[in-house]
Amino acid sequence: MEFAAEKARSDRKTWANHGWNLEYTIDFTSPSGRPAALDSQSKKNLRAVFALHGFARPLEDFNSFSQAWPERCAFISVHLPHHGKSGPDLETRPLDDAIEPEDLLKILCEIALHEGVSASKPDLIGYSIGGRIALSLIATDPKKWNRVVLLAPDGLKQSLFYGLTVHTQLGKALWFAIDTHSQAVLLWSDRFLQWKLLTPHMHAFIAFHLSSHSMRMAVWNGWRAHRKCWPSYQSLASAFSQTGGTIDLFFGMHDRIIPLKNGRRLRQKTNSMPHVSFHSIPSGHGMLREDVLKIIIQRTFKT
Repeated sequence: MEFAAEKARSDRKTWANHGWNLEYTIDFTSPSGRPAALDSQSKKNLRAVFALHGFARPLEDFNSFSQAWPERCAFISVHLPHHGKSGPDLETRPLDDAIEPEDLLKILCEIALHEGVSASKPDLIGYSIGGRIALSLIATDPKKWNRVVLLAPDGLKQSLFYGLTVHTQLGKALWFAIDTHSQAVLLWSDRFLQWKLLTPHMHAFIAFHLSSHSMRMAVWNGWRAHRKCWPSYQSLASAFSQTGGTIDLFFGMHDRIIPLKNGRRLRQKTNSMPHVSFHSIPSGHGMLREDVLKIIIQRTFKT
């Protein structure tokens, strides 16, 4: 599903392998301004920075982040499956197939090599559901990464509804029943809000995700596509201990989607790791604003 207006889209490319198509953009950045041209040798010396966006968001969300990145790099923003043109190869996989973290990591490295940049010790940025995918990549290969930046990362607490919907036939039947009777569900959501049995935030969350059939199918296929990207606390603690670079996790003080408390358990497990830092910042869930990005960059690079 496309979430960016046509005029707002960057120069996108697509890489296909391992039964998946991934849409991406690459931006060569420098603290002194974007280089006009790079020869092949200069590209080989650039570190790749992989950026994974939030649900129902376009990869162009990271345009301002790439502009603020204070190092020379090849900034590669990737559309997650069922966003833009990313998704399974329907000749070999079902529409709701799940991507393996190992396959996703292979594809990211192949994209870097295809673009002529280094795939060794890349940086990794993940926002919201992209943060959960990033966590699964760290758990897959802990020693791979140089610098990891996680913004309001999903994956630290799984709701019962998500687990039921994604992993059971009953949940599948329930979701498609919601799709069929969406107008009734939205009507009851309005009533529960009036009766103060539903918070305004949850009411808005339901309205957004059930707004149309195409959005409801994007939710279903998106949830299903990433169901194998949910590492355990034990695997994350082990992976974090093996990572040679730095890991910075940012949580918004006013975030109702991924609240601060979601990070407590992982923080307790990594307290003794000096290269792992948890940050609470004056923000809601939207962390890609210029004022918030300034704080994130300052704390990440200790400037």
